[in-house]
Amino acid sequence: MSTRPCRALLILLALLALGAIGGCATTFVYDRADRLANRWVAGYVELDPAQRALVERGLTDLHDWHRREQLPAYAAWLRGAAARLADDAPFSKEELRERGMELGTFWHALAAAGMPVLVELGAGLDDAQVAELLAAVREEQQKQFAEAARRTEAWHDQRRTRSMERFMRRWAGRLTEDQRVAMRGWTEQLEPTRAASFENRAGWVDELEAALADRGDPAALREAAERLFVRPTERWSPDYAARVERNSAHTTRFMVDFLDGLEAHQRARAIERLERLAAQFEQLAAGGG
Repeated sequence: MSTRPCRALLILLALLALGAIGGCATTFVYDRADRLANRWVAGYVELDPAQRALVERGLTDLHDWHRREQLPAYAAWLRGAAARLADDAPFSKEELRERGMELGTFWHALAAAGMPVLVELGAGLDDAQVAELLAAVREEQQKQFAEAARRTEAWHDQRRTRSMERFMRRWAGRLTEDQRVAMRGWTEQLEPTRAASFENRAGWVDELEAALADRGDPAALREAAERLFVRPTERWSPDYAARVERNSAHTTRFMVDFLDGLEAHQRARAIERLERLAAQFEQLAAGGG
């Protein structure tokens, strides 16, 4: 098993980094992320005892590295964001893009740190395990595609708006009617990317299959794994990349207006929640419960 255990832990750690899980649940899930990832992988491919031991060691090492190296960086980023909100000066598109790129470097570092165990596991799969893994991934993907295809574009737009509203409420509290109207306007101006995204994700699995077919060459396998996990945007078609870039620019403009328009109590709530999450990460980094 190569991709799934590391990807499982990466997703768990990334969710925590974004504050998707709060309070005591953050500590509970984070401290068990490597074990949860091991359970997840069992649903994709059957490993032999040596492979299971390799997964366990690799995920434990990755988890320890993340606690030691990345959690303090997350906390510092959050405290910096809190201080910037407290500054009360207008935001700029350039500033928000830069802060977003900083978050991106955290993900890239995490994905890169998972490469050694990813490549070693991939190189050790036999043909039956590769077939089992690819069949499971494709089956899961087809279910996701079928579910999405049953929904209209309007449904997806509404879902995107609701998701953004929930995210904003989590940080700023109750939103004003003007803020909700602006949010709907943001959604309506986004270009559709669903079809291109499906095509990209289908191609991702095809490239995974090609990489595993060439798993006897460690250098080629590592390069393929880095392209799939660390530098996935390299695979995007020019049209898809352009749409994502335009949507990103539109979202940045919306966020600048939203942050600049925060009411005093909303700004105070956001600052308090950023500081609280930073403290949780610092506690986790120290090994606290």
